[in-house]
Parts: sequence; structure tokens; C-alpha cells
Amino acid sequence: MDYKVKLKLGNINNLSDARFAAAAGIDYMGFCFDASHPSYITPVKAQQIIEWTTGCFIVAEFGPQSLSEITDIVELLGIDVVELNNNLAPDELLAIGKPIIKKIDIGALSTEALEATFRLYAEKVDAFHLYTQESSYVHTEEALKTYCATYKIIWGITLQAANIQHMIATYKPFALNIAGSDEEKTGLKDFDELNNLLDALGMLEG
Repeated sequence: MDYKVKLKLGNINNLSDARFAAAAGIDYMGFCFDASHPSYITPVKAQQIIEWTTGCFIVAEFGPQSLSEITDIVELLGIDVVELNNNLAPDELLAIGKPIIKKIDIGALSTEALEATFRLYAEKVDAFHLYTQESSYVHTEEALKTYCATYKIIWGITLQAANIQHMIATYKPFALNIAGSDEEKTGLKDFDELNNLLDALGMLEG
């Protein structure tokens, strides 16, 4: 079977991560515009970084922000895709005018609530980004397989080089979400963890 998972590097707040994503052939670069998030980046700084990179779809990542703030930033930066971690109603998403990724904390939802969220948003969004900060969740392996087979699922649940091939083979998600991180100082960044993940995916040349 011809299957190749796509990759998203999210929470980018520095040029080093953006250049890494472009050079590694990562499909989506995500910039976090939620001011309450540790990886927040201003639209002005994001614009400067975006101008230096090519080859990736640009994703604007939002938290509990107003629809007007979201559309203003999307228009200013010429964003390709919008990721939302908020409670905007399905019909409100049409005003954004871009493909939408709905981010869902699966650790905070019962199986019934998660499936209801899928049904509510399925016709309005392009993909669902599943993540959790909890150490456990109630959803079974079979349920997660079904979600990945039914919807475009971006997998953001505990990715490690040691388990990434098993996880992909088990669930076959549409894409994986890898989180960027801060530079040690401007222009200086340790990419060992990212390189280990890409190596495990067979994306690095020997």
C-alpha cells in the first residue's frame, strides 16, 4: 500500500526552526499567535520568518481569540491553513476563508464527547489535530484507528523516535505534529531530537 504520512512542525517562533522545516521537506510550518502560549510569536516577527522560507504550507495556530483577530492575521500574512484550539461554532469558520484544522485535547473528552465533536465539525474543517497533555485518556486503540480511517487526523500524541514507526503503522494518521522549541540563543539551536524523529521516519540521508 502506498502510504506516506505528512509532517507539521508547529509552535515555530524562530528562523532556525523554519529553515530546518523547509530544508527537511516538512509539509506544514505552524506559527502560534495565541499570546497566552509559551511559543507565541508576533505577526510581525512571523512575517519576517515566512519571507525567508519557501516550500511549506504556512499554518496560523490560534487559541481562544476572536474571529476578527483571526481573520486580520490571516489576511495580513497570507496564511495557507488555520488551526483553531477554541470554541468557535462550525458556521463561524466559514468567515475565515481558509482550510481549517480543529485542535482537540482528547484527554479532556469522553469518547462520546469526542465523537460528537467530530460529527459537529466534520463538514466545516479539513482536518483534526489530536493532542493531550494528560498521561492517559479513555479512548481505545480501536477507536483511534477508526478516527484515523474516517477523518484526516493530525497526530500530536506523544511522538518519540522509538515508537514513531509503530504508531504510524498502527493508526495511519494523515499527518504528524512535531513541536518546535526556543533557540538557545539567536541562530543557535539543537536539532538532535528532531533529527532523531526524521531519521526514524527514514527522511534523513545516511
